[in-house]
Amino acid sequence: MWAPEHEDQWVRQYRFLLRTAPLDALEEAHVEVLAPMARRRRALVLRAVQDGLVAGLRLDPDDVRPIAHLVTLGERRRPGEFLRACPSVVLSELAESVLVAEAMFGRFAGYAAWDGAEPVLTDGGAWVDGGFGEHWHDALMGRVVYRTFAGGPSSPDTAFGGH
Repeated sequence: MWAPEHEDQWVRQYRFLLRTAPLDALEEAHVEVLAPMARRRRALVLRAVQDGLVAGLRLDPDDVRPIAHLVTLGERRRPGEFLRACPSVVLSELAESVLVAEAMFGRFAGYAAWDGAEPVLTDGGAWVDGGFGEHWHDALMGRVVYRTFAGGPSSPDTAFGGH
């Protein structure tokens, strides 16, 4: 089972994406990865969803999109629950595959500044998502410095000729 102190680089990067990438992109990446995965491997992912998130009890391993939805939404709401329930060999395979999925292209802004800490849960026991992991995304992106070719300050809005 996964533990943050023993995670490999793939799982750390996967965890970053689970916390910061848009939910729709995460779900699409998981669908892309789960669909061709062997049914017995998908069954292990589903079992981790059921055990860690206490969800998807009526799902079948062939219900790829609902499983992908539960993984992404469940990890956003209860950070670490799915990861801890997922067997490490399946988690590593899932993490590596999601990282290279087309939907995840360009989603690592802020990774170098991320300390690996999990988000703080609200009093109600859930991490409230603002649609894009707003408070995490804003904190991470606040550390990103954009420069022009001459080395002066810039922004993503003006980088391509916008004002």
